[in-house]
Amino acid sequence: MKSKIINSLTTLFNNELKENLLKSRNREEISNTVSNLIKNNIKGITANTYKVVIEILLNENKGQGINVNTRLFYNNQSDFFFKKFIENVII
Repeated sequence: MKSKIINSLTTLFNNELKENLLKSRNREEISNTVSNLIKNNIKGITANTYKVVIEILLNENKGQGINVNTRLFYNNQSDFFFKKFIENVII
């Protein structure tokens, strides 16, 4: 299940999250967009079998990008951490 979720999140990140994050203007909008996309994606995979808690940390870096980190808790034996980086190529 872990590899299936990681593959799905990677696909989601490459297809939807990058596009939505670069369009968003403020931190609250970014947080809500990212958490809802990830939550809905994982619920679709797990068929609501597990309780999913998504923690998102957004921070700027000197290269004018955003780090997106999320720790996913769905099973005590298989908790994991997913991290991706988006760099703003417009600036």
